[in-house]
Amino acid sequence: MTPRAFSVSEITGLVRDTLAARPELEDVLVEGELSNMHSVVAGHLYFTLKDDRTAISCVCFRAQAQRVPFRPENGMTVIVHGSVQVYEQQGRYQINVDRMEPSGVGALALAVEQLKRKLAAEGLFEASRKRRLPLLPRRVVVVTSRTGAALRDVHTVMTRRAPGIDLVLSPATVQGDGAAETIATALRRAAAVRGADVILLVRGGGSIEDLMPFNSEVVARAIRAAPLPVVSGIGHETDTTVADLAADRRAATPSAAAELVVPSVAELRRGVASRSLRMSQGVQQLLERRRTTVELRRARLSRMSPAARIAGLRQEIDRRGARLRQGLLLELAAQRRRLDVLGGRLPAVRGRITESRRATLATRRAKLDALSPLRTLERGYSITLDASGRVLTDAAATAAGARIRTLLHRGAVGSVVDSAEPAVPAEERTDVR
Repeated sequence: MTPRAFSVSEITGLVRDTLAARPELEDVLVEGELSNMHSVVAGHLYFTLKDDRTAISCVCFRAQAQRVPFRPENGMTVIVHGSVQVYEQQGRYQINVDRMEPSGVGALALAVEQLKRKLAAEGLFEASRKRRLPLLPRRVVVVTSRTGAALRDVHTVMTRRAPGIDLVLSPATVQGDGAAETIATALRRAAAVRGADVILLVRGGGSIEDLMPFNSEVVARAIRAAPLPVVSGIGHETDTTVADLAADRRAATPSAAAELVVPSVAELRRGVASRSLRMSQGVQQLLERRRTTVELRRARLSRMSPAARIAGLRQEIDRRGARLRQGLLLELAAQRRRLDVLGGRLPAVRGRITESRRATLATRRAKLDALSPLRTLERGYSITLDASGRVLTDAAATAAGARIRTLLHRGAVGSVVDSAEPAVPAEERTDVR
């Protein structure tokens, strides 16, 4: 008898029923390394869980995936809880995961570390973004629970250190579901308080679960978005939350945060008194140094004063005046002796000079007489001038009808030109004998 052949669906159904008959496969914990991790638009997670010998497909549907407190990544070793099921459409088995925990570390701790790395990569914790605290705030807004011990601690510290500073509460739920959103809302409300200078974000210590609202992204971004500086005082000194890293200053406890924000008025007064004393002493010392300097300069000025200098100059002037008068008298006597000598020589020298100049004058007069136009006129020549008084040397310079004036040896003759005959060039002359 030939065995009956099963269909693919029948074989898959047999495998499904066999797995369903094993109740231990309905509630399994499996540890392995994540790989091929990807999500779809619907929010489901698909991945492979493997060890050094084999691998198994896994799916975590959206409702369960939203409850995973950390971000699964390839290469991470995890422990998943779920049931082994058959995916009949592809004839393979898989684990339907409803819970996931990181192996060797708590899920909440891993989620916090992942968030810290993410925000640090964005520069949210950079020191350059930290704001300075006011020296003496006028109004402080506290974000915390209305009934918690943190508010009482802050109030006690502020009343003791600076009773004149206003304290305003912006209440928030600091633990449990939805607490992160109420803290972010309280931070925004605190930033809107009129006259506020600084915000205190405080609560007492607790477990990592209790502090999870302060390890949320929404609170960290609300801190950095606040226009006022934010000081955190969350938990004990060993607890460093994401809010601590995002805050402008971090204190170990609520009381320490209040001390950080509010200076002690008594200490300020002592500081002012100490500085006042040092300033007074410094001013006194400065005055003494300046007084000594003034005395030294006054002594120097007295030696260099105009009165002292004038007295010395007067003596120098008298001395030089006496020398000058003596010198002038000696020079005057010498000049008188020289004048006497020169006076005796002057008549003879004067006679020689006079005779020499007379001879020179006679010679020059004879030369001038010889060259004088008057001598020319005496010899019968004349000089003709045009109407403007210029000497006529060329007949072409006048014309018929022009008035001319002729200078003679004795007197002058005025006449009118009857005709003008220009001179003929030498090469054109005809020799007439």
